[in-house]
Amino acid sequence: MQDIFYPKSVAVVGVSAKPDNLGRNIMLNLVDFGFDGIVYPVGPKGGAITTRRIYKSVIDIPDHVDLAVILVPARFVPDVLEECGQKGVKRAIIETAGFREYSESGREIEDRVVEVAKKYDIRFIGPNCIGAINMDNGFCVPFPRLTPFIRKGEVSIISQSGGVGLSIMNHMAAEGIGLNKFVSVGNMLNIDAEELLEYLIKDEGTKIIFIYLESIRDGRKLMDLAKLSPKPILVFKSNIGQLGQNIAASHTASLSSDDRVVDAAFQQCGITRIHDVTSLSEYMKTLRLPRLKDKRLAIISRSGGHAIVAADACEITGFQLAEFPESFIKEIEKHFRASVIKLTNPLDLGDLFDLDVYYRIVEETLTQENVDGVVFLHTSVARTEHDPTKSLVGRLEKLSKEYNKPVVVYVSANSEEVSQLRNSFDFPIFTHIVEMFRALKLGFDHSRMIETVDRHEVAPTFVVDKKRVRELIEMAGSENRDLLLDEAIEVLHCYGIPAIPGKKATNAKESQAAAEELGYPVAMKVIAKELSHKSDVGGVQLNLRDGKAVESAYKDMEAKIKKSYPDVSIDGVMVQPMAVGGRELILGARQDEQFGSVILVGLGGIFVEIFEQANMRIAPISRTEAQAMIEELNGAQILMGARGEKPFDIDSVVDAVLHLSQLMMDFPEIQEFDINPLRIFHEGDGCSALDARIIL
Repeated sequence: MQDIFYPKSVAVVGVSAKPDNLGRNIMLNLVDFGFDGIVYPVGPKGGAITTRRIYKSVIDIPDHVDLAVILVPARFVPDVLEECGQKGVKRAIIETAGFREYSESGREIEDRVVEVAKKYDIRFIGPNCIGAINMDNGFCVPFPRLTPFIRKGEVSIISQSGGVGLSIMNHMAAEGIGLNKFVSVGNMLNIDAEELLEYLIKDEGTKIIFIYLESIRDGRKLMDLAKLSPKPILVFKSNIGQLGQNIAASHTASLSSDDRVVDAAFQQCGITRIHDVTSLSEYMKTLRLPRLKDKRLAIISRSGGHAIVAADACEITGFQLAEFPESFIKEIEKHFRASVIKLTNPLDLGDLFDLDVYYRIVEETLTQENVDGVVFLHTSVARTEHDPTKSLVGRLEKLSKEYNKPVVVYVSANSEEVSQLRNSFDFPIFTHIVEMFRALKLGFDHSRMIETVDRHEVAPTFVVDKKRVRELIEMAGSENRDLLLDEAIEVLHCYGIPAIPGKKATNAKESQAAAEELGYPVAMKVIAKELSHKSDVGGVQLNLRDGKAVESAYKDMEAKIKKSYPDVSIDGVMVQPMAVGGRELILGARQDEQFGSVILVGLGGIFVEIFEQANMRIAPISRTEAQAMIEELNGAQILMGARGEKPFDIDSVVDAVLHLSQLMMDFPEIQEFDINPLRIFHEGDGCSALDARIIL
């Protein structure tokens, strides 16, 4: 990746002297952004541009070329790449569109491009992208004509859409947020977003990473990288589709739509998901400041009215006003000309007009141990205070770094002065008080979220009967069916997940015998490969208290199913003792196309899809993550023993989650696994699965 962003020599292929030529735009962008390397224009007609010779082929360039930027019609790209290979060019950015996103013939051209790249060991970005920018060396190769519109900074961008990427950079420029690197990945035929993320995590100039994604190629790799990243990663994931459009047969599937999985995965690995450009801007501002260690703030304002607005915003966003000791107040009073304002937090500086004094007051405030951050509200009189305001902001930036506490600056001034301040400092300037506190809250919540990320704990493994589960799955697969109820229960036993005992019966007499052996009252559940939700078709009979009730229930169940579904083949019934007491949960899992095995825990029973109370994690899951899944449920307080009630056996559910996680990792051919309900009993009494469904 280093050779992509830091080439010493670049060939721009597709250049002509025509004013509307896009390759010409790339050349001019390199010149205007001050690229510190050598540039070779290449175009089939030759000629010259900006006093430079246009070579007719990459092969004609007399010197070594590190990277080629290719913008020619799609049908010519394989041949150009072939020339690059012959020349020894090992890196390329293919900006041309018209490949698989356009037509089937475009897909065939893509295949040729991949073949040539593999032949010569060429790594490339694209196709169908707008290129890359590196503010560190002036490398700027997007085909739209750009002027140096954005300042150098610490934010780097990976975008699947060139247009979205450019719009984000425009917004950053307006807000005074500096750019370090930008790359548009396009179709990701060769270099993908995950590889670029890995590079930016290690890149010294990058401090904050923003990614715009329309699809996720390798979700597990994305998570692994994010977990180890010391830098904030912000992701805008679009293209969420229609929730629930392809719901499968299990409750787990309906509760874990693709976009919910993305949310769960991002939270698990420490990625902050962005849903709008305003939040993105607020994150980019606040994450450049030192981290808030707690919620105690000091508000220092030149205007009493602004101080009141800030105090309200402080309370609304959940922050606290730090209490100032009397000794501190007396020290601050020395700076005032007259005692006409009662000093408290917020500090109203309305009686002061010396900006140097403002600076000293902020510094003294930062020395207070009970102050975690300072909010400074400044109203600038542009005609007389332009230079002093600029000096003050620069000094406040240094104070923030020196004391390792955020100093958040709001400036009320005309747009020209605000713009000049933003262009002068890589330091956030806010112009809306509520936005400033919202940004602080986002930054604080981000820090708390990062602290919960399990970066090093390894998922446990258990001794299980993997061989028997393999036999059951292969047998079902050979018969082109999913596992039956009794087989699903056996899988639970093989993997150490507690399940209520049961016996299979194939007629009414066998059902009575099973009930006698297990003890009354019993439950009876139909076993039939064609029936997914048994209770919907009369396939579940509960609280059967004697042999006559069992016989009657069996015959009634058989008659109802045959009447409604005459072609269904009933394989028998499962007879189980009735579970008494406890509360119902759902424990489930499914395979996600991007992230692999997803494990789910939620409130169980018939209301599971109504209340949608469920938490997810991506397997393999550590014990800490499994514990958090349960504790984060709404209603978890009941399980923990709220209001003096005896707590339930949460540890047993944690163990069940961990065993299910291992099962799904061992058998990715299990598409969905539904344990509903999982009955949890009081502490020390464990938990037990009452029903299970496995879909292959």
